[in-house]
Amino acid sequence: MDFKRWVYLFCLLTVSSSKPIKADHLPISKQGVLDLSQVNFLEQTSVPLSGDWEFQWNELTSPVTNFNEASHPNKSKELSQIQTNNYISIGKRWKEIHSGIGFSTYRLKIIFPEGSHEQIFGIRFYQTGGSAMRVFVDGTLSLTLGEVGTTKETMQPTRSSGIVIIPYPKKEVSLLVHISNFHHDDGSFWYAPSIGIEKNIRNELSKEMIIDSLLAGALFFMAFYHFVLFFFRRTRKLSLFFGLFSFTTALHSISLNGDLLYYIYPEVPYRFAFSLSLIFYLAMPLYLYFLSQLYPNRFSKWIMHGFASLCIFLYSLVIFLPSELGSLTTFYGIFFSLAGLLYATFILFISAIQKQELAFSLLLIQIFLVVSAVNDTLYLYGIIHFQLVLKYSYLSTVLFQSLLLASFFTKTFTKNETLKNELATLNESLEKTVILRTNEYKEAKLHAEEANQWKDKLISLVAHDLRSPLSTVYSAITLANDKDSTPEEKSHIYKQVFTILESAMSTIENLLNLNRFQKDKGQFHLYLEETPILNQLQLVLDSFAFEMQKKSLQFDIQIPKSAVVFADRSILSEILRNIISNAIKFSHPNGIIKASCNESMETCTISIFDSGKGIPSEQQKILFTEAISSPGTLGEKGFGIGLKLCFELMKLHNGNIRVESELGKGSQFHLEFPKPKDF
Repeated sequence: MDFKRWVYLFCLLTVSSSKPIKADHLPISKQGVLDLSQVNFLEQTSVPLSGDWEFQWNELTSPVTNFNEASHPNKSKELSQIQTNNYISIGKRWKEIHSGIGFSTYRLKIIFPEGSHEQIFGIRFYQTGGSAMRVFVDGTLSLTLGEVGTTKETMQPTRSSGIVIIPYPKKEVSLLVHISNFHHDDGSFWYAPSIGIEKNIRNELSKEMIIDSLLAGALFFMAFYHFVLFFFRRTRKLSLFFGLFSFTTALHSISLNGDLLYYIYPEVPYRFAFSLSLIFYLAMPLYLYFLSQLYPNRFSKWIMHGFASLCIFLYSLVIFLPSELGSLTTFYGIFFSLAGLLYATFILFISAIQKQELAFSLLLIQIFLVVSAVNDTLYLYGIIHFQLVLKYSYLSTVLFQSLLLASFFTKTFTKNETLKNELATLNESLEKTVILRTNEYKEAKLHAEEANQWKDKLISLVAHDLRSPLSTVYSAITLANDKDSTPEEKSHIYKQVFTILESAMSTIENLLNLNRFQKDKGQFHLYLEETPILNQLQLVLDSFAFEMQKKSLQFDIQIPKSAVVFADRSILSEILRNIISNAIKFSHPNGIIKASCNESMETCTISIFDSGKGIPSEQQKILFTEAISSPGTLGEKGFGIGLKLCFELMKLHNGNIRVESELGKGSQFHLEFPKPKDF
């Protein structure tokens, strides 16, 4: 398989499919009001609640209290200052304006389109790192994620998400959200909630859960597979590092979407979920060690060990420090991960230039992974609004690298086995040579036997074709020496003998021309040409004049002079001689033999009919595959190889021979020759 082509095509299609969400036509909230009156939720699956929300820092405002009332109206300067901070864009980090740790209240008024009172709506709230959340709809508590509190001790963080159900809403609905965060350095709404018809929102969630489950399952399977490979071949650390990389990416892919993690383990401690979300710190060193096993002379050991030490140190801080301090390492973890990806990309680029094995394919995968990591990082910090594709890039990276590794392992295993066999059989090289020569001898012997079989058949055919004319010549000379024969009869007999002997000499010359064999395959060299059927048939009939006269046979030729067949002249003569010889042999005295020709678009068929005794049906089935000898109507004998040889000679022409016969009524043989286009 051309892995380079497949990997390039996959990366191109995946990157091209990761386009930004087209939300230009969707409304966004302005000054805490989101007007959805023009949105058709039957066509639009969901709408992000993005834009400016009313915002109150370090206040958990009552659902019925207006933010303006919570400010200080008697102090114009303070009022102005508070009102400038009364709105915040969803996704904007708290520490950009206040502190990453604290609590706040968000409020949004949603204006629904006409007819919304007939639908059930849902709002999906996504995970926010280490926060807790309470959601009120028109003053009624509708969703609780974790436990909201004003101190670290009174709150309980979570990384899960949830859905708020709004059945048959009024024209205007007030949405109020309490958020507290004391367990993560970067608190706020990370991602804008999305609103839509409740069924569509749940369908989106279900699809994401299914996809994430398949992705995680595939990654865990690949990890297990490579662990098994390492178990059986422990010298191959390549499999171990790739299995560990697959395992860590599988754990990270679960944590990327809290729904799957909390669905698998609803009571998962926040500390565990938080640590799992940053396990990608360890994935990059494992990935680099995996690549260094492929290209050991390219990767610097000092850089590798130093990089691994830094990443392990950062993850140790995540595990052992409080989560609000451990989260401070996020920026550095992302920075070092991207640095590791760029370092690997540079090494693969150099290796690809020097055309090292698999380097180009791995470089394409590496570029795709870098683009995905950069995309998700910028998305996380609200700089761009592309889709999150890192979890998909994990699977594609692991999958295609597994395919490349399979190819690499196959080649390496084959190479190692070859070297091993060469070393193990060094003392047996002579025996292998003998075996090789023996096989060559057997093959040559097989070809020689095939050639000898053909020669034996031809020699048998010579004997078959000469037996009849020689017997005829013997009988004719006996008659000529009879005292009762007149001079005229003797002269006629001598002329017939001369004709028979002349035909026999021609037959011998054709059949014993052994140069027509291929030395390596024992097959005929055919000289195919357009051969007049009537001329060849007449030459054959002249050689059987005495036999036909002896049985007083008539030969009816129904073939026009213009009829031709695309065949080898000599072989055609031998085929006709055998068929006509059998027709004479099995015809009753005073019988008739007919010859005809029929042409179609694809074949030219020569038919020979005799009114003899016919052929039994059981013999017809093996007539052309086995040697069958039967006495003629006057006791004539034969070798029984004529028709079998005719069948093989017809096969040389890519033609066919078939028979139609009925006992007591005679036989008809059809010789089907393909026309020139079939050659």
